[in-house]
Amino acid sequence: MELGSRTSRKKQKHENARLRAHERRAYKTKRPFSCIEGIGTPAWEKLDIGARGLLTEFYKKFNGYNRDNLSLTFREVKGRIASLVFQRFKWQLIGYGFLEVKRLGRLERNCSIYGLSSRWDHLSKHPDLLDRIESLVQEIDYLLRQPGSAAKRERIAALRRRVLDPALPPLPPAERPADAIDVNRLSPGDE
Repeated sequence: MELGSRTSRKKQKHENARLRAHERRAYKTKRPFSCIEGIGTPAWEKLDIGARGLLTEFYKKFNGYNRDNLSLTFREVKGRIASLVFQRFKWQLIGYGFLEVKRLGRLERNCSIYGLSSRWDHLSKHPDLLDRIESLVQEIDYLLRQPGSAAKRERIAALRRRVLDPALPPLPPAERPADAIDVNRLSPGDE
């Protein structure tokens, strides 16, 4: 009996040493703190405060190995945020280059898989692309608040493709009702 326990202790010791070596190889954020990549960049400054909070939720799930295998469903944040706001913040993170879509869910009840991206670094060097993404995100936000139709869904899908690749030529302007507020032309004092 004692011989078996010695070998199992050796096996356990070997397994623990292997796990510690595995943990040392994992990606670790640099000192002096564990940080979210991209803080302080122009892309970071364009994010809403809620989108920044959503990014921290993704970083809470990041363990060093799953950089391209992160999921955050609405069900996980349901008590803290509305679904429309969750979608808006998620598309801000994708648009400004902090997240990238690895797999879209929806069908067969699979969740979407996201990866942490460093595209924000490239976008921060090109303010014209950041401005273009900002206008696309605002238009998507405007359309999400309007009554639904097939044309609206197609327009949102086309705008989201432009968010993923802002170098594409701009879409023709959509028809808006005459009494609609143009969010791009509001000055700080207008409401």
